[in-house]
Amino acid sequence: MLAMKLSLLVVKSLSRNKLRTTVTSLGIVVLVAITSIVTTVTTTVRRKMLSRPDETRLIVTERWVAPSRVPLRYVPDIAGLEGVRDWTTMNTVFGFLDESRRLDRTVLTIATRPDNIQSMFSGLEAVPAEAIAAFRQRKDGVLAGPALMQTMGWEVGRQFTFVSASFPPVDVPFTVVGVLPPGDWSNAVFCRHDYYMDVTGDRSAVNCVLLDVEQGSGAQRLAAQVDATFGGRQPALKVETESAGVSRFADRAQALLQILDGIVAVLLIDMAIILSNSIGISIRERRVEMAMLKVLGFQPLHIIALVVSEAMLVGGLAGALGTAAVCVLSSLTVGDFIPVMLWNRLFLQFPIPWSTVLLGMALGLGVGLGGSLLPATAARHIKVSDVFAKIA
Repeated sequence: MLAMKLSLLVVKSLSRNKLRTTVTSLGIVVLVAITSIVTTVTTTVRRKMLSRPDETRLIVTERWVAPSRVPLRYVPDIAGLEGVRDWTTMNTVFGFLDESRRLDRTVLTIATRPDNIQSMFSGLEAVPAEAIAAFRQRKDGVLAGPALMQTMGWEVGRQFTFVSASFPPVDVPFTVVGVLPPGDWSNAVFCRHDYYMDVTGDRSAVNCVLLDVEQGSGAQRLAAQVDATFGGRQPALKVETESAGVSRFADRAQALLQILDGIVAVLLIDMAIILSNSIGISIRERRVEMAMLKVLGFQPLHIIALVVSEAMLVGGLAGALGTAAVCVLSSLTVGDFIPVMLWNRLFLQFPIPWSTVLLGMALGLGVGLGGSLLPATAARHIKVSDVFAKIA
């Protein structure tokens, strides 16, 4: 009679534990997936900030005003300075892809010279040659980011009107002649600066001038020339290397990155609490099972090892599953197999690598270990006499 009662109790305990384990695992899957996305974003941003940009690139902007407005009359003098190998101008305008002004249709339009766009902007090396040729030949042609193309369902040759949300407040008709590679420019549009000036009438200034200078001390020498020539004019100019610009951006971005790191920490704590609570409830419901293990000769350390191992197995598998799901969604988005919407546009700028699965598994194992130590300690103190006295 006692054996039958024990068997029924064990079966019921295992059934309830299976359901609870499934729910807990799903919770860990979701939390690890979110953690993987946030970690990828912060890691990518930090890697780009810490990587040393090319010291032969200089950025010339207005010294005291933001957004910068470098007078167009300055450009020939800047480009003609000794040591300048190549140069281009850049105007940036925020706006929308149509009159709906929806948030998922916002775009950054960059007006620049078409002749040397690939050599002056990193990340455009993979743009097909025919797209670059069409961009140089067609005055209203643009190179559009893949996220925008997928969001709007466009193809090359599509005509659209850019609705400006900043200065100058002019709507500009464009024709898509090529698609940019995924990455930094996924949500951007490059247009020709001469066409931009014709349509908007903004011929007085540019946001900045980008310079490619000689190796060695060319950057420092040219920076000194710009300061000496234009530092006392009105408006005055300043010049900095790409690395200095990145450092300035890094200082501003540190607060945001710290907030994201805090989010990751909170998610890890949440996962540990959820798992610990689930294991604690499971231990209380499986007291009979633990007592039977002790009767069969299992020592307290064996009980702790079993509980911790089970939790780490659940956490590791759930972590791997969560990150694998995110990697699949990222790969499908980047590969244009699923439409780009507001929720998955992030994957085009921050693709999730498959190596993240190992990180997710490690996070799951760590959470399983941290969340199971306290319940495992409680399990080792279960007394066989107390359990069997209640059953009898």
